[in-house]
Amino acid sequence: MRKKLVIIGAGGLGLIVYDVLHNDPVMREQLELHGFLDTRADLRLPPEIPAKLLGNPLHYQPQADEVFIPAVGDPSWRQDLVAPLAAQGAQFISYQRHATVGARTRIGQGVFLTPSVVVSTDCSIGDFAYLDTYVVVGHNVEIGPHCMVGAMTFLAGDVHIGTGVAIHPRATIAKGVQVGDGATIGIGSVVVKDVPPGVTVFGNPARVIFS
Repeated sequence: MRKKLVIIGAGGLGLIVYDVLHNDPVMREQLELHGFLDTRADLRLPPEIPAKLLGNPLHYQPQADEVFIPAVGDPSWRQDLVAPLAAQGAQFISYQRHATVGARTRIGQGVFLTPSVVVSTDCSIGDFAYLDTYVVVGHNVEIGPHCMVGAMTFLAGDVHIGTGVAIHPRATIAKGVQVGDGATIGIGSVVVKDVPPGVTVFGNPARVIFS
């Protein structure tokens, strides 16, 4: 019997997750799209998607035959939406079928690796992280829980990304750099030195623009 898939977030990221899974025949055999959870009760889904909004993730009660995957771009908001479901024992799945994942790399629960992502050897991808199209991750990289890594980002070897970090598209993070919890890396930034927790950096080389 197929599990019922519930996607947390019905915005653009949620629709991307739906499309990727819907276009994967193996996943279609295993999962039935049950619906989306979103805090916006008036949100309208495209008519081509055979699902509905099931309610607010902050108040939803997961069922035994349901599995969940988060699709919310903002890392802090994702944490807030996932927490009450996880506290009730919700089962989260990860997806990496069309990504390239190196040996001894560990993938947490609720992780989504879009097709064409490349993760090298001896890496760790924390729970509920999302890696977008054409992300390349070097060896021995650690990405913390709830991180959002935008399209075409490159993380060199031995990089450490903390919890809840937002990395916008086309960023480059140099070898050995550490990015603190809750930091934001601006679009196209080149990060060559450590980033403190909670700050926003931007530019080439990246500099703190908000703290």
